[in-house]
Amino acid sequence: MMRSAAWWAAAALAAFAAVAIPVAHAQTPTARSFDVLQLNLCNSGFEDCYSAGKSVDSAIAMIQQRRPDVVTLNEICARDITRMTNETGYLWEFTPVGDKTTGSPYACGDGRGDYGIAILTHPDLGAAGTPVERQFAAQDDGNEQRVLLCVPYSKAAACTTHLAANNAQIAAEQCRELSGIATALGAETVIGGDLNLLSGGIPDVQACVPDGWYRKDDGSVQHVFAMNTFQFERAEMLPVDGTNHPGLLIETTH
Repeated sequence: MMRSAAWWAAAALAAFAAVAIPVAHAQTPTARSFDVLQLNLCNSGFEDCYSAGKSVDSAIAMIQQRRPDVVTLNEICARDITRMTNETGYLWEFTPVGDKTTGSPYACGDGRGDYGIAILTHPDLGAAGTPVERQFAAQDDGNEQRVLLCVPYSKAAACTTHLAANNAQIAAEQCRELSGIATALGAETVIGGDLNLLSGGIPDVQACVPDGWYRKDDGSVQHVFAMNTFQFERAEMLPVDGTNHPGLLIETTH
């Protein structure tokens, strides 16, 4: 018996309807951890807290164990950074502090290269873009010309600084300058540093936290600022041998 074209079309439609068709569900992106470790290693060679590199040993062990996404470093020497990157596999950016007397980069003691601030990043954060590094417009009467460092990476941006120690008002001006640069990066950004400002102090460090950001501290002068896109989970103070500051570890999801 000959079947019409209409019969065959109806049969095909019925067969198609009988087949279970899986329904596609939208996949919600899974939040992943994003941790920031702030360290002041007191390794210039000139301060009472200097311990001939013991703090660097402690920092390397901490990074190897905890594997933070970003490490912000203050009071560090260029040769320390070389060693830290070699032993951790992290990427690095370094900016020397200025020396007001000589007009050159400030030098560490014992011939260990320039003295300054740095950012180390886990390789998963991606390639670095062009760093923003400069001396602050406002400076106190100390010999160190304080600087800032911001670096955009493929997946986020990070900044660090060590603000003026001799004048809290100058430190507050520097903090506002850093916040302005950080918010202008056009990326999701975190800041870690020794700001020499206190929560509830005069001036209050909270005054330079940008809108849409939050701040966590070590109970003293070390702080981490983060955009609200980094969901805060917990803060932990970690003992660091050879320095007068703890490590400040801020755990977030992103």
